Amino acid sequence: MSEDSRASTGEATQVDSLDEVFSSLGDETRLEILLELAAVASDQGIGEGLGFAALRERVGVTDSGRFNYHLGKLTGRFVTKRGDSYVARWPALMLVAAIRAGQYDDTDLTPERATTEFTCHRCDRALEVRFESGTLGAGVLMYCPEHGGMDDYRFPPGVRSGRSAREAMRVAYTRLLENVRLARRGICMECWGRVSTDYVPDTPDTESEYEHQLEGQIFVQFACERCWNQFGVPVRTYVGTYPVVAAAFRKRGYQQLEATDAMTAERGITCEDMLVQEDPRRVSVRIGFDDETLVLTLDEGCSVVDHEWC
Repeated sequence: MSEDSRASTGEATQVDSLDEVFSSLGDETRLEILLELAAVASDQGIGEGLGFAALRERVGVTDSGRFNYHLGKLTGRFVTKRGDSYVARWPALMLVAAIRAGQYDDTDLTPERATTEFTCHRCDRALEVRFESGTLGAGVLMYCPEHGGMDDYRFPPGVRSGRSAREAMRVAYTRLLENVRLARRGICMECWGRVSTDYVPDTPDTESEYEHQLEGQIFVQFACERCWNQFGVPVRTYVGTYPVVAAAFRKRGYQQLEATDAMTAERGITCEDMLVQEDPRRVSVRIGFDDETLVLTLDEGCSVVDHEWC
């Protein structure tokens, strides 16, 4: 595509600097334009837009020249013109989604406690869950009344809108597994950048008071090459996103979250991970069901290279 044709379609012709991106958003009117165009995309479908006059009326700007100036600052990077309509581009929709995710509502972080269907991996007690605030923001803590915290999940404020602590926990847990599923394919859920994968020699760095409970498990670490997204999970959680493992659990009546919990708590399902070769690294994960055992072999890149039933 030529430079002229790119310009005619409103596509950016060079990589934008951070200063250029943020300066184009540095006015309330411009954010209102994006919010209105995102609302049109929500109501009428992605790719639908508004004409100049209709968009100006919805934003509430009476001065046509001033509105045209602000719209021009967005066009090409966040907005494109198709015929007589202005349409929100994909980066604009992602930006609006991030704004919505970060909005607080009137849901407070009261010390709501609820019992979950998950069990402590050190005893038979059902885990409980509650909202909590931390350095990184709001989240939910899943814990055993006797042995303390087991898992915590951080999320933007929008997650808890209209949800109980138990519901928010399931949303955050599901999101984590989706992040793992994409990351093992080398895709960042946050910025779509490339993700690298490696083993963690010991338990990952964490401020958690329950770090000692993770000793003895092999961890996989993900790190995006472009944004802040990086996290570690036990290798048993990691392999739970592979089709052969997911299918084995579905066959036995387990849903996604319950299957992952079963491998961690080892209630009815046994799961053993071990380093079988140092250089090049090979890791074995054995998942024992009532009738048979699934054995997976992972290579130095944390990819499942072989599996067998025995």
